[in-house]
Amino acid sequence: MKWDPKEYGGITTIELPSDMLWKPDILLFNSADEHFDAGFPVNFLIKHTGEVLRAPPGIVKCSCKIDITWFPFDEQICYLKYGSWTYTGNKLDLHIIEVGEDERERYYVKNGEWDLLGTPTHYNATPFNDDKYVEVLFFLLLRRKTIYYGLNWIVPSMLISLCNVLGFNLPPESGEKITLQITNLLSVTVFLGMVADVTPPTSESVPIIAAFFGISMVILGSSIVFTVLIINFHFRSAKTHEMSNWMKSLFLNWLPWLLLMKRPGRLLEKPKRKTKRKDMIIQSIRVKRKDSVAARLVDHDSVPCMNNHIDVKQSLNNQNDKQSEYTISGRSISNVTELSQISVTIQPLLFEMRDLMKAVVNRIEEEDNEEEAREDWHFVAMVFDRFCLFLFSLAILAATFLIIFCTPSITDGFAI
Repeated sequence: MKWDPKEYGGITTIELPSDMLWKPDILLFNSADEHFDAGFPVNFLIKHTGEVLRAPPGIVKCSCKIDITWFPFDEQICYLKYGSWTYTGNKLDLHIIEVGEDERERYYVKNGEWDLLGTPTHYNATPFNDDKYVEVLFFLLLRRKTIYYGLNWIVPSMLISLCNVLGFNLPPESGEKITLQITNLLSVTVFLGMVADVTPPTSESVPIIAAFFGISMVILGSSIVFTVLIINFHFRSAKTHEMSNWMKSLFLNWLPWLLLMKRPGRLLEKPKRKTKRKDMIIQSIRVKRKDSVAARLVDHDSVPCMNNHIDVKQSLNNQNDKQSEYTISGRSISNVTELSQISVTIQPLLFEMRDLMKAVVNRIEEEDNEEEAREDWHFVAMVFDRFCLFLFSLAILAATFLIIFCTPSITDGFAI
């Protein structure tokens, strides 16, 4: 359809209804519209040179496979696939008009959720027998904006995890350690539910933000378990539990030295290993000393008054010509027999006093041992608390840096 504008009064273009001309059956192959073709019927614009322009307006819906592995730091590639439904390439060929990126971006309406990185095109001809089928693909390279998700999801989750770590600084007797950590666990569970609401229900991949929240839940759940152990250690005593040797070596010597924790009244120094032979020698020395002390006590306790009798008799025999007098409780005594009778009378009282003093000393030693054991268990709880503080701090930092440095959109450029 060509004409000379001079012959038709200078007319260069005419408009004709869409049903008056033949139009190719070019459709969007990956359309997601219920009517398949969402184009609005418009007039044809015909130029005197024979060019026909048809630009139907419409809202195009297409299917696009979404990869949510790196959500919310994800980049998506969607495409529009156009082609003839019935005509082969020998009857109907399609061509792409090259347009600059600036010209394409001029028609792009900026979005608050996505950034348009590029719009490459691709011409695809699929051979079939002696013919071919032609398809034209228009790609959309999109990158999600992460400020919204960073401020509303990631930052609060990190603050919750830090609050959970700070919970290890609370004293066990405060009663708020487990309450704080359970509250943090429930908060992270809420964030994980929010992620599930905004992501498509697919089992092909797990979003990295969901993995981060999942790791946070594991860390928080583990911290609750460790906190229960810490509180259990704190309230132990010598009457209920006996601390094993390996626990003493680990929690009272090695870990405090590694964590730079100093007990009041004790020096911070590297613990030394003791050999089994050395331990056996020390134990045998202690047993011998105990036996010797016990023997001395028995010997000393068995003849206190007899020694007194001998001393009295010897002192009296040494004074031949002198009249000796002894005073006991203000009473003058000059007869050995009378002194012996008084000594025999006092002896049961002395034994009773000795037994009472032994009971008092044993009770004081028992209380001291119980107090020392209680303080040891308290220090074990403090050491374990400090160890968990460093352990979970490193776990949270490792999870955070793993999220950051494993995300392709942060470490690498976008590639098709």
